[in-house]
Amino acid sequence: MMEIWIEGTPEQVIQVANEGLVDAIATNPSIMAQWTANGESLESVVARVCAAVDVPVFVQLHGPTVMDYLREMKSLRAISKQIQPKLVATHAGIAAGRQLAAQGAKPLITTIATVSQAFLAARAGAAYIAPYVGRIEDAGVDVYQLVADIATMYERHQVKTQIAAASVRSPEQAEKVLLAGAPILVMQHEVFMQLLDSGLSQNWMARFEENWEQIPHRLGQEK
Repeated sequence: MMEIWIEGTPEQVIQVANEGLVDAIATNPSIMAQWTANGESLESVVARVCAAVDVPVFVQLHGPTVMDYLREMKSLRAISKQIQPKLVATHAGIAAGRQLAAQGAKPLITTIATVSQAFLAARAGAAYIAPYVGRIEDAGVDVYQLVADIATMYERHQVKTQIAAASVRSPEQAEKVLLAGAPILVMQHEVFMQLLDSGLSQNWMARFEENWEQIPHRLGQEK
């Protein structure tokens, strides 16, 4: 099933989640630094977001050891069962992800940049992996071929791990990565709001509006 995960300010992610337009909220250290810039603690702001929505909230753990990751996740799950772990693609991150998956969590292994990393994460039971589309493309790597290769590998071996393509910076990147085989898009609120942009659509809707102005009606009006 195709999904959209949203990043942004607490107010932005809460709004679109409650509109039913996204399937999860994603964070990273940069986002968390913004969320806590006013002095509010990470635990407090995450609790506030979780209380306002009914979708999973992926929180990146700091680590760097396996035990650090496990302790951090235990603290976060005490705040809300909606919180899911996001871990970097290191030996400790993947090992912790394996233990968390065994406990019923749905780990997201992030910073995926190679097929080998995607293989190791899937073998450890990761529910999701996140290649950084924009950043990989910036490095001169064909990210769409990478996503296609991972998708082919997963399909060939009947792997349940899903590709959550992150750092999607434009509707064009979103379309390309979907066609490459990623079923999940992770993007900033600003990019999400551009997905419906189309000059053709705007022209058609403007014509519809002209037609509506000529139609006598009482739709939606109280009697």
